[in-house]
Amino acid sequence: MNSELSSLTLTGTKYRPPWDLLFQGFRKGTVTVAGDTMHVMGPFLGQGGSAALEDAVVLARCLGRQYCLEMKREWMETALDQYVKERSLRLLHLSTKTFTIGSLMESSVLVKILCVVVLIIFFGDRLGYTRYDCGPL
Repeated sequence: MNSELSSLTLTGTKYRPPWDLLFQGFRKGTVTVAGDTMHVMGPFLGQGGSAALEDAVVLARCLGRQYCLEMKREWMETALDQYVKERSLRLLHLSTKTFTIGSLMESSVLVKILCVVVLIIFFGDRLGYTRYDCGPL
């Protein structure tokens, strides 16, 4: 290998619980995150890729709407704030559901019962998350 050891950076993957979506900032200036960077979720619902595509549509729509309204420097930050606000609740829903289903896999009987109760109460419509409409582009 021809790489210098000082140029390598090793970082671990950080798990982000669903409630962090409500309390974390996903935008700094004119930079935001989308896709798995914004919402890492387990494969239990098969929604990671779909959520990333939803992100792209919502982000493009927010940017386009603000661009048409005003041609100032601040338009980008306003558009990104709208994007983060619109996606946060959707991603909280998906992340909480996948977190709960993942908790069923390796937990005690008591936790499994609690997870089933949470799924029944909050996610009664088993396929409701698949009927999300992220709006027209």
